[in-house]
Amino acid sequence: MRRWLVACALWACVLAQSGCQTGPACGSFPLDAETRRCMVSTIDAMVRDHYPFAEQKGVDMSLFFKGLWASLDDAELDDESFVLSLAQSLAMLEDGHTRLERYRLEEVGAPPVKLALRAGQVVVRRAAPGVGLKPGEVIAAIDGRPAPPVLRSAFASAERGASGEVLLLGADAALAGEVGTDVRLQTASGRVVQLTRQAVLHEPFIRRFGDVGYLRIKTFGFIDDLDRLDRLINELMDTRGLIIDLRDNGGGYPSVSDGLFGRLVAEDGAPFALVDRQGRVHRHMQARSRGETYPGEVVVLVNEGTFSAANYFAHRMREEHRGVLLGGRTGGGAASPDRGLMLVDGLWFQVSTYVVETLSGLNTEDGMAPTIPLDDADAWYEVPPEQGALSEEQDVMLRRARRYLEGVQ
Repeated sequence: MRRWLVACALWACVLAQSGCQTGPACGSFPLDAETRRCMVSTIDAMVRDHYPFAEQKGVDMSLFFKGLWASLDDAELDDESFVLSLAQSLAMLEDGHTRLERYRLEEVGAPPVKLALRAGQVVVRRAAPGVGLKPGEVIAAIDGRPAPPVLRSAFASAERGASGEVLLLGADAALAGEVGTDVRLQTASGRVVQLTRQAVLHEPFIRRFGDVGYLRIKTFGFIDDLDRLDRLINELMDTRGLIIDLRDNGGGYPSVSDGLFGRLVAEDGAPFALVDRQGRVHRHMQARSRGETYPGEVVVLVNEGTFSAANYFAHRMREEHRGVLLGGRTGGGAASPDRGLMLVDGLWFQVSTYVVETLSGLNTEDGMAPTIPLDDADAWYEVPPEQGALSEEQDVMLRRARRYLEGVQ
């Protein structure tokens, strides 16, 4: 069983920086007036002190703070509605790391569909075959609620399951819930599609396509991931080329992604800088060469769900000229959320603190274009490994990556 409680405790210590938090900062549920005011004022102070992307993302901070404090004006809001109001205010920052995060005991799942917010509308990014939805289709409502505000709030509110998954960030959180329960989507045309939530967690795994290896990594979010990745890479050392699939990898520990990168290079990687909102360098992040170096060519599959530590890994690959990125623009979010605390029992708040900059001074927050862009990068739906072999017929990115590696002499 994955060591979720240990991981969460260690991560809390790292984020708080002043030792592990011994109790919630503001109280517990149910939320009285004093607890609610404490929650709002705590979020206000942490964002004012640390949030580094307001100018970069064109955020109207006056409007943000006004909306945040307005959450206290409606005394009729129940606790869940109050928390949702805070999440919707945080969504205005358009920052995947600055968010509320709720801890749950049941396993978190999601239906076989991906959504995105584009031009103010919620659209289907992709869907599994047979679910009755097509890419580009507009979703008007989720479980009877207007879809755009539901999705906006999801960008600031993610949930963890008992297994410790850190995948359900951003748009995916809008459809998250207990495995086996249903979610109802209504399209703009009025058609209703009911889908069942499925388990989203699966371990990294490998496949072979002749002399080309394939490594799928869904998350860097577990403290023992690097041991797993080392074992898998060791099994692929004899391949001529390697496809690393980071599509919809929501990130996790940079130490894990740096450790993976260290298996691909014979020399230490260039230092990346953590820079605060005043432009001061807090510290440097460096990926050290480690173990036996994988000698073959590398293709990394990326898309708009390649976020946080996965986006950071993609930038390292580009900076070091170690391989090519193939697919769509990465989702960005390589900020460092080094400030966080438990607001009330079961509800964590964290804020982006430092910008990650490459050696050349490139800000990694907004993601990056791939080396080989594909217009139909999202014309794909992942087949869980337990359901059988990967389907190149439905996966244009995988097919293109294989063709590229087979053409490299």
